Amino acid sequence: MIILKVSTRFPLLEAFRSRSFALIWTGQSISRLGDGAFNMALAWQILLMTHSGTAMGIVLAATSLPQVFFLLLGGVVADRFSRIRILLWSDGVRAFAVLLIAVLGWLHVLQLWHLLGLGLFGIAKGFFFPAYQALPPQLVERDVLRSANSLNGLSRQIGDVIGPMVGAACVTLAGPMAAFTLNGFSFLLSAACILITLSWQPLATRQRLSRVETQKQEDIQTTSSAKKRMLWNDTHEGFGYVMASSWLWISIAIAALGNISIDAMDISLPKLVQDTYHAGVWLVGTAGTANALGAIVGSIIIGQRRQLRRRGILAYLSLLLTGGSTMAIGFPWPTVWFPWAACGCSVFIGLGLGTFGVIWVTVLQELVPEEKQGRVFSIDALGSSCLLPIGLSLAGLATDRFGPSWMFLVGGGVLFLLTASGLLVRGVRQLD
Repeated sequence: MIILKVSTRFPLLEAFRSRSFALIWTGQSISRLGDGAFNMALAWQILLMTHSGTAMGIVLAATSLPQVFFLLLGGVVADRFSRIRILLWSDGVRAFAVLLIAVLGWLHVLQLWHLLGLGLFGIAKGFFFPAYQALPPQLVERDVLRSANSLNGLSRQIGDVIGPMVGAACVTLAGPMAAFTLNGFSFLLSAACILITLSWQPLATRQRLSRVETQKQEDIQTTSSAKKRMLWNDTHEGFGYVMASSWLWISIAIAALGNISIDAMDISLPKLVQDTYHAGVWLVGTAGTANALGAIVGSIIIGQRRQLRRRGILAYLSLLLTGGSTMAIGFPWPTVWFPWAACGCSVFIGLGLGTFGVIWVTVLQELVPEEKQGRVFSIDALGSSCLLPIGLSLAGLATDRFGPSWMFLVGGGVLFLLTASGLLVRGVRQLD
């Protein structure tokens, strides 16, 4: 009753009426807190071991490459098997990978090549992402999807606010392996929330999931050769749907290049902070927190709106804000001003990404048929990240060769120009 009254006044909270969504959201929020600490600690650990942007790019590429390879298969699996159980297995695999690295670190035998084993992390994420993005329509009603996606975005960004601060504290007090251990146990807690959800799914949720469970039984009885044909046909059908929608494939193409600019910040920012402005890990963590605060504001603003018009234009304008703010970080700021400039620009970067993320996911969930959502989300993620392994490797080399400031100037400019070109497409402007 309390949730009902609160959600009536605050549309952002309407999705919490679903107990299954609320519990899974809680588990993923804990997991994302661990991710925020882990990502910051990983970058700092590589910097301590090698002091090389190139090495950082190679490790991040090795983590993202398996995810790219397995995204398409993950999308097909998400459309044919229980999406909630895919989340369970993914959390378990990621917990194993991160805790194994943590054990090696605590034993003081960790080598750089061990971090390449985080590719297992990427494989699990390739299955996790399409299943998680396509799950909300099975847990909540269609008219509260914007609430569910805003809350998911809010969860991710809260983790990014607190996570880097926790990660910086772990690095300062006990070393990077403390953050790795924290992340591993956060995955185990998330898996526990999923297990509880499976044990008391409400009737409405069981009915929504019955289709994929029935399909699962049919797949078990399917021959091996038929499964291969089914995999090919399902993948081909997903690509056909994407290519038939101009706003969809153009946005994915823009993201393929634009995401390199955004993710390159993870490589360039630590070197910019340490080498150019001679600051410590605290500034890296603070900038990450500022980014997440901006995204939180964007998620709340979009989540509180019961109806949005001209969503395509609004989403692309938010990316223009992100591109311009990224460029601004690379300006030659006076040393005393840089911490304020970096954090202020990070707020606007997060605001743009947070706003775009909620709008984009909601549009896909509303316009794409439910039985195709796993594949479309996987194709979206594949297209958005297919160039990341190469791009991150080159970003590391470019950071060492040209300096981190130029990476922000060029990367932000590329994102700005790509987004501006997307607004010239009628399908984007008419997306509503």
